[in-house]
Amino acid sequence: MQVSVIVVSYNVREFLANLLKSLKLALKGIDSEIIVVDNASEDDTVPYLKKNYPDLIVIENNFNLGFGKANNQAARIAHGEYILLINPDAVVEENTVREMLTFMKAYPDAGAAGCKILNADGTLQKACRRSFPTPWVAFTKISGLSSIFPRSKIFGRYNLTYLDEGTVHEVDAISGSFMFIPRKVFQEVGGFDEDYFMYGEDLDLCYKIKEAGYRVYYNPSTSIIHFKGQSTRRGRINHTLEFYRAMRIFVDKRYGRRSFLSALLKAAILWAKLMKTLVELLVKAVPLIVDFSISVVSIIIGEYLRTRKIFAIPHYAVPYFYILPGFVLLLLGNFFGIYRQNRFSLRYSGLATFLTFLILSSFTYFFKQFAFSRFIILAASLIMFIAIPGWRLLYQTMSSLRAIKHPAFGRRTVIVGSDERATDLIRKIRGKFSMGYEIIGVVSEDRRDLDQILGIRVLGSLNDLAAIIDDWRVEDVIFASSRISYSQILQAVGRAHNSSVNFKLVPDTLDVIIGKTQVDGLSEIPFVNIEYKLNNSINKISKRLFDILFASCGLILLLPAVFAENSSRLHRIYAKLPLVFRGEWSVVGRSEYYPIGDSNLFGKFGLTGVVQLNRGHDLSHEEVEKLYIYYAKNQSLALDIEIVLKSFLQLIGGSSSTN
Repeated sequence: MQVSVIVVSYNVREFLANLLKSLKLALKGIDSEIIVVDNASEDDTVPYLKKNYPDLIVIENNFNLGFGKANNQAARIAHGEYILLINPDAVVEENTVREMLTFMKAYPDAGAAGCKILNADGTLQKACRRSFPTPWVAFTKISGLSSIFPRSKIFGRYNLTYLDEGTVHEVDAISGSFMFIPRKVFQEVGGFDEDYFMYGEDLDLCYKIKEAGYRVYYNPSTSIIHFKGQSTRRGRINHTLEFYRAMRIFVDKRYGRRSFLSALLKAAILWAKLMKTLVELLVKAVPLIVDFSISVVSIIIGEYLRTRKIFAIPHYAVPYFYILPGFVLLLLGNFFGIYRQNRFSLRYSGLATFLTFLILSSFTYFFKQFAFSRFIILAASLIMFIAIPGWRLLYQTMSSLRAIKHPAFGRRTVIVGSDERATDLIRKIRGKFSMGYEIIGVVSEDRRDLDQILGIRVLGSLNDLAAIIDDWRVEDVIFASSRISYSQILQAVGRAHNSSVNFKLVPDTLDVIIGKTQVDGLSEIPFVNIEYKLNNSINKISKRLFDILFASCGLILLLPAVFAENSSRLHRIYAKLPLVFRGEWSVVGRSEYYPIGDSNLFGKFGLTGVVQLNRGHDLSHEEVEKLYIYYAKNQSLALDIEIVLKSFLQLIGGSSSTN
C-alpha cells in the first residue's frame, strides 16, 4: 500500500466531509487507506461517517486524547509506505498526493515534507514552514520582532518569512496540519511525543526526524486550503497560553529546564496570564468608569448652568461636590447589579440614578453649607438620568445592529458557479435572509455568454475572479459549482491572495457553507413554533411611532424634492406617505406587487421592505413567502431602520445589487 491518510477529528463534521470528498479525488488510482480518529465529538461525526463512508477505518475514542496521541493510535494500524497526516478542516488539490509521492521519490533523504498551505483568504499560512525556537528565534517571536521585520533573515526566522514561498526549501519544521512522512521514519522516531496535548507536537516530531539524520522539506508544488483552528475553536481553551506551554515543553526537553530560553518562556506565560487578567478586569470596569465620568461631567455642566463658571465652588466642597455623586451612584449601581448581571439594564440603571438624586438632595438639606448646590444637583441628576441609561440603550442598539445578519447591510458576496447546484444555493441563501450574505453577482465557470442568473448579474468568469474581487469590493466568495475542480479553486484562491476576502466552499449536500470562521447552516426555515415579533405589542407601538415620525418628516422634507425631481418612484413614495400617517400603510412592510400571505400575519403594505430590497431579483413565490416570514419573525426598530437606509441607497443609485 502506498499511502495511509490519518485524520484526527473533533466536532468538525462539515469540514471533515468536505476533506474526505477532496481526498477521494486526490487518492484516485493510488493504493491507499483513510483512517479517521474521532476524539469524542459531540456533533454525530461517527454515525455520519459510518453511514456515508463505510470504507473508512474509524477509531472512536470516548474522550479527547489530544492530537499527538490520536495520530499515534492510527499510525499503529496504518499499512501505507507513507503516512499523510492532515487536519480535518482542510481541502486538498486533485494532484496533492501524487505530487507529494513524486517529491519524496526525488528527495530520498526526506524524513518529512509539507506542502504550500493557504489560509481561507488565499494568504500563505506561516506555520507551514518554521525554525526551531532557539533562544534568539523564540525572543523574536515573543517580542513581536518577527512580525515587525518579516523579510529580515535576522528577525524573520521563526516562520521563515524571508524565504520565497514558491521555492523548495529545507526547513526545521512543518505544520502538523499537513505532514507527509515515510511510515518507517515515523516508527523509527517513535511517532508524536504524547506529553503534548495541542501545539508543539509537530515541532517536536520534526526535531526527532532531523536528529535521526533525515531532512524536512517545504514543497510548494502543490497546495491545500486550511480553515485553521476549527477543532480548537470548539473548546474553552486559552490558545495563547497553550502555545507558550507547548513551546516550553519543547524547550525543556531539547534545551534543558534551567536554560535561559526556558526562563524566557516562563516569563512569557506569566506575562500572557497577566495581560489576560488585566483585559478582563478592564472590560468589567468599563461601566463603572463610564458612569463615574458621566456623574462628574454632569456636575460640571450643572455648575456651569448655575454660575456660568466651572470649578468655581468653595474649596471645602470640592471632594464632596465632584466625587460624592459618582461614589453614591456606584454604590447603588452595585447594589442593583448594574456592574454585574444587570450590566446593561435600563430599569436598574435608571433606578440607581434616581435614588442617587434623592440621596444627594437630602444631603444638601441636612448640610446647609452645601445648599448652594441644589440647582446644580437637580440639573446634574436630570443629565445623569438621561445619559446613564442612555449609553446602555445605545450599546444594546448597536449590539442588535451587529447581531442582525441580512442583506440590508450584509457581506458583499459572489457565488462561483452557474450550474443547478449554484442556483439552488442562491435560492437557499434568499430563503435564509438572516445569513448576512448580500449576493452582488455570479462568477461563471468559463466564458459562456451569460448575462444573469435568477436576476443576478454575471460579473465574469473564474479567470477574472481576482479582478472582480477588487472591482466590486467583494468580502465573501462562495464556490458552489460541481463543474469546478479543487485544483481550480486552489489556483483561484492563490491568485487572489492579496485581498481580504473570505473564501468558502459548499459541500455536495448544500446543507452548509464552510469558511474560516464558521459553518453557516442552509437548512429550511421551520414553519412551526415561530414567534412573530411583528405582532408583539411593544414592537407594534414602536413601529407605529416610527411610521408617524417618518411620515411627518417625509411630508415636509421631501416636498421640495418632489417638485424638483422628475422621479416617478419618488412621487409614488410621497403619495403613499399620507397612508402611512393614517396607519393604512407602514414604512416597512409587504410589497404591493407581491401580495402573498395574510395581512394579519405579515403586516401592512410598506414603502419598502425585505422583498422590495430584492425587487431586481427573479424571486419565486416560495422565496417571497420566506422573506415575509423572516421579517415577521425578526421585526424590530433596528431592522426597520437598516431596511430604510438600504432602500435610500438604492433610491439614490448607490446600491450595487442587481437592478
